[in-house]
Amino acid sequence: MKRIILLISLVVAFYSSCTSARTTPNQVLQVVRDTNGEILRSDSRYFVVMPPVLAGGGGGVTRGPILEAQDGARDANFVCPFQVMQTPLNSDQGRAVFFKPKAPNQIEITESSDVNIKFYIDNPIGMCNNTVWEVEGNIPGTALNPAFLSTNGGETGNPSKVNTWFQIKKLNDDDNANPMYILVFCPNNYEDTCSEITIHYVYGQRRLVLKIGDSFPVVFVKDNNYGTNSIV
Repeated sequence: MKRIILLISLVVAFYSSCTSARTTPNQVLQVVRDTNGEILRSDSRYFVVMPPVLAGGGGGVTRGPILEAQDGARDANFVCPFQVMQTPLNSDQGRAVFFKPKAPNQIEITESSDVNIKFYIDNPIGMCNNTVWEVEGNIPGTALNPAFLSTNGGETGNPSKVNTWFQIKKLNDDDNANPMYILVFCPNNYEDTCSEITIHYVYGQRRLVLKIGDSFPVVFVKDNNYGTNSIV
């Protein structure tokens, strides 16, 4: 009788451990690091740029569209530019951004965690305070009809705005010294619905979009310039 009770106890313990392993996996989120090896923080701002090793791939992420002037100067051709795009010059780091986690008290940015992405502007109370990234159009989009990223109506810290939450994932798992990352969009945080953010050319402009195609590997360069902290 004692042997039977012991056997039943062992079976129950084994089943419980298996169930626990399936429902509560022991996953430790990895921190995201900048080009100096420092952990990304929600109270600092960063340039999102193509890695230098990918020469000819363009520069950093910025607001647009961009007008190429004959004298080489570049400026936006709208009063309040709303497109999220990549600069064509390798030497141009673009416009710095803040990463704001969905968890209110989270300071360090971790892989595969939801974050809002917000462009830094010097005058956050100005008329062009459209700075928060969001996805527009059909998700995930196709090669001919991608879902574009814009800053038309995004806002920070709103869980119900599903199209404003993005994730950062490490691209090169074997390289801890010089990690590269990709930006992804995962509606409702389901892994099998994630779409990579990549580049789509529109009249020569490098728009950031969701579509099936090439990846857009990036690194994060900390912006140490002085200025107003505009994350809200």
